[in-house]
Amino acid sequence: MNEFEKAILKVIAEHPGVKAKDIAQAIGRDRKDVNSVLYGSLKSHCYQDASYRWYLNEQENSAESVDSAAPPDKRLADICKYYLNCLSLEESNGVSAFLSSKYSLDYSELFSMTINSSDDNIANLIRKVSAERNLAAYLGYPVLIEKIHSSKLNQDFLKVAPVFLFPVEISGGAVSVASIPHVNMEVIKQYSSRDVNTQVYDLVELESELGLNNPDADMDLDEMAARLQSIREWQWREDLDPSNLSKLFPIGGITEEGVYNKAIFIVAERSPYTIGLESELSQLARLDEASYRQTALYDWIHRDVTAPDELTPQDVPLLEVLPMNSEQEQAIRYAESNKLTIVTGPPGAGKSQVVTNLLVNAAWSGKSVLFTSKNNKAVDVVETRVNSLGRRPIMLRIGGNQYAYHLAELISDLLSFTADRNDQQEYKSYRALYKDKVAAYQDLKKKKESVVALRNHADHMEQKVCELRDEWGKWFGALSDAAVDDCESALKQYRVAYDSWNRARNSFFGKLLWFAIGKGKTAELDQRLSQLNECFETYEQPIVSQNSDMLDSKHHKRICDCGQRLVYALQTINEYQKAFHDLLAAPQFEDVDRELIKIKADLAETAEKLWNKWLITRPLQMDASCRSEMNEYVSAMRLIGDVDLSDYPDIKKKFHRLQQKMTSFLPCWAVTSLSAKGRVPFQPGLFDLVVVDEASQCDIASVLPMLYRAKRAVIIGDPKQLSHISTISKAQDLSLLQKYSVNLGWAYSANSLYAIASSLSDSSQIIQLRDHHRSYGDIIEFSNAEFYDGKLRVATNYDRLKCPKNIAPGIRWIDVEGKTVRPPSGGAYNDSEAAAIVEEVERLVVKNGYKGTVGVVTPFRAQAERIRKAIEKHTELKNALAMNDFLVDTVHKFQGDERDLMFFSPVISKGTSQGALGFLNNTGNLFNVAITRARAVLIVVGDSGYCSKCGVPYMEHFVNHVNRIKSRQVHDHVAATQYPSGRQYPKVANPDQVSDWERLFYTALFDQGIRTIPQYPVDKYKLDLAIVNGKRMLDIEIDGEMYHKDWNGELSYRDQLRNQRLFELGWDVKRFWVYQIRDDLQTCIEQIKDWCNDR
Repeated sequence: MNEFEKAILKVIAEHPGVKAKDIAQAIGRDRKDVNSVLYGSLKSHCYQDASYRWYLNEQENSAESVDSAAPPDKRLADICKYYLNCLSLEESNGVSAFLSSKYSLDYSELFSMTINSSDDNIANLIRKVSAERNLAAYLGYPVLIEKIHSSKLNQDFLKVAPVFLFPVEISGGAVSVASIPHVNMEVIKQYSSRDVNTQVYDLVELESELGLNNPDADMDLDEMAARLQSIREWQWREDLDPSNLSKLFPIGGITEEGVYNKAIFIVAERSPYTIGLESELSQLARLDEASYRQTALYDWIHRDVTAPDELTPQDVPLLEVLPMNSEQEQAIRYAESNKLTIVTGPPGAGKSQVVTNLLVNAAWSGKSVLFTSKNNKAVDVVETRVNSLGRRPIMLRIGGNQYAYHLAELISDLLSFTADRNDQQEYKSYRALYKDKVAAYQDLKKKKESVVALRNHADHMEQKVCELRDEWGKWFGALSDAAVDDCESALKQYRVAYDSWNRARNSFFGKLLWFAIGKGKTAELDQRLSQLNECFETYEQPIVSQNSDMLDSKHHKRICDCGQRLVYALQTINEYQKAFHDLLAAPQFEDVDRELIKIKADLAETAEKLWNKWLITRPLQMDASCRSEMNEYVSAMRLIGDVDLSDYPDIKKKFHRLQQKMTSFLPCWAVTSLSAKGRVPFQPGLFDLVVVDEASQCDIASVLPMLYRAKRAVIIGDPKQLSHISTISKAQDLSLLQKYSVNLGWAYSANSLYAIASSLSDSSQIIQLRDHHRSYGDIIEFSNAEFYDGKLRVATNYDRLKCPKNIAPGIRWIDVEGKTVRPPSGGAYNDSEAAAIVEEVERLVVKNGYKGTVGVVTPFRAQAERIRKAIEKHTELKNALAMNDFLVDTVHKFQGDERDLMFFSPVISKGTSQGALGFLNNTGNLFNVAITRARAVLIVVGDSGYCSKCGVPYMEHFVNHVNRIKSRQVHDHVAATQYPSGRQYPKVANPDQVSDWERLFYTALFDQGIRTIPQYPVDKYKLDLAIVNGKRMLDIEIDGEMYHKDWNGELSYRDQLRNQRLFELGWDVKRFWVYQIRDDLQTCIEQIKDWCNDR
């Protein structure tokens, strides 16, 4: 330890809790030098609390920490330390150094697989890593020499990059090398595509092939090197032998690119984003339980995310600036009350609408929200969408300088706006109007629910009367309450008379006095029996006994049984009649749906006006002090940008205080999860809510600081789309999990943020969005069946789909029998498919002038590169595609994106390697993302025969799906163009979905001269019976499929979606319940006649 380090430790020992600037002042050195040593060589001797005060490690138990004297929360500390270790491993991807330099080199050649710290070059590098916090060290073997070109200097340079990286830990001068290596991303970049996401998959694929992801594999470096050289056709300059490194020439003298049998000790700079995350994780690791108890992070760490007993009252209206369905509304209400809410759904399900409405309603109700995602695009889209809803901003986009300047402009504009009393009055007026419309909408929903309840009651009663129809059929519709009461009363009076007669005759006193009372009792009994027999006669039931002469207990029991049977039948039939008539008297489903659709549109229009008026009147809530602080914040944003405020502590403190106050004026903040450090105040529970989008792609570690900043959390994602990918091997991860005693559910490489969130919650906290609004039905229905258990509802507005000329919306397969080739860098390509795609794109865009957006997606980056290069060579096509927002790439580039027309190239055909098929077998989610990018048309260009038996289940199922569509389309074309000629119900493509009641009604209408088309295709629907009369069109729906089944909210909502689309297309809709067809067929026919005659 040198004198400088000793002087620092002496100051800390004498003044526990001292800050770095005070240490620097005490010893007369620059603060940056002090910080460099504190974070470097002295980090094992001292530690820093959340207020940046320093203590010696032995002072830990006695130090009076500003934040808390309580010990750190062990659960949180272990998890944070585990993630810190994971981050240090993952950050080592992309490690390289210049082979030669006029300055000091960042590597040193090794002559064995050990690090000799006594070597001067290595010792200098070790000191450098110890002194600089943003550096990491590795032992690397073998090494790639690669050439890079500097366009600025117009000169080529050589760089050195190890293939395997063994992390090196340096503590107090001691050096230890990890036993498990990982593959350097820099090498993958050299032999892979430009796409970062594809490179990650290539890296993971290579590590799997080498056994690095198999925790049970027992493989030494010699064996790994030999396998690597055998499975990759890289530029091998020497045979690999780690026990006998090449010493023929020094590494600095190499002039040819390629991979050499050499090892190096190398240091590399780490990302500032990762350093920022590590800093915040380090602070979290020191927290005691009490200091973060009121945060979402505490709830997650201690698994306390149970739903509250009471949610936000339903009668409190939400501000619906964008239309919401019931699940989207439920998600927002849950988010307002639950500690944890999870929102999931397929592509195009309206997750962004949930986010937008959630942010708006939070601001509307005076709450603050932090929105975050791992990528800038998702954050930018939400910021644009929310702030474009009105004429005033409510969302801060936090980030680099470009965001700071834009933010300053927004706040300046906000300060320049004014509002008057007229604005306030209009705001109050719109608020009252909106409340009234919400109430009217809720009343309509209740009305529809009451109709559903009436229908279900009628169905239950109809099930009871089914067994009575054969015997009692003539009395259906002919009963009255009085008639039923008469029979019930006759049975009751007979029983009373019999009991009185029987007791008097058999008791001691009865026998004694029978001469006096017997005649009267018998006459009463005969009269009651006669009344009961009249009921039997009326309803054509057999008479058991005419009078009391033959009456004994056996006869009496038969009379009572027959009477009870009669009364039950009449009561059941009568109750069914009432239920049936109540149902007929209720409003028609279709009429209620028309009203619901209309008032929903009115609500959206009123909500937009109300939201704008609320934004306009907000400046009235700011007093002079608030406006002054906002102005100060604008100035700070313009001055500071990305300047490090460490040298300006007073300004830094004031800036953070202003930031916290901004949540009152601009309550919604948006930031990527890795850029929050220093930009969003690191305060517990600063925000009421944190919303994390695309959570299935997000790692857990980067969100922990966000959870600390908020009280509750909303996690949004789809586990059936792209998932979180880590370059850490499974063996490394298991080793770290064991080292820190962390539960497997928190595994960095195996679990996404969505996965851990869903494991913490119960099913009631997970909202599944089921309406799909993007793709044509045939496209999304495959994903629906294959990935989403058939639970999605297709709600796409087909009017907005842009199809090429003479091509119908849906899926089209162009059959190409090509040959699959595996390039040296891995992956696969198929030139026949590539050529066919380019040819078809040219035909549609250049020759036919298609103006919609176009994309080409493929699982393999080599195929994407070949298609891209082919189009680059075709100048006319390239120029034309500039107007089509054209993109050709692998799935990862299309996540969150969509196109009107998508091409999919499966690549697999004759010659496909087992490795390529294995890749496809393990990436079903990628296929789901790929095909759901298409809005109107999905064109598959590939070998359908090979794909149908390739051994990849989802691909085989997809071929079957396309074939079913083809056969159905042939029948639908016939069905849509002609009326059947006979009275017998015709053959249809889906007979299993046709009820007997539809067949019966078809024939009944035919006999009355009314021709209908069964199973008429309209958009994504099949109409039970259709009448097309010029511009007038009628859909006749019969409740046959649901006969003797309960309607529920889901069925009712699906029916509403269907009706809405038919109304938009100009159709009238008439629904008949089975009970109407069965018991009132002629009235049903008359209603259809009335429609036909209503010109």
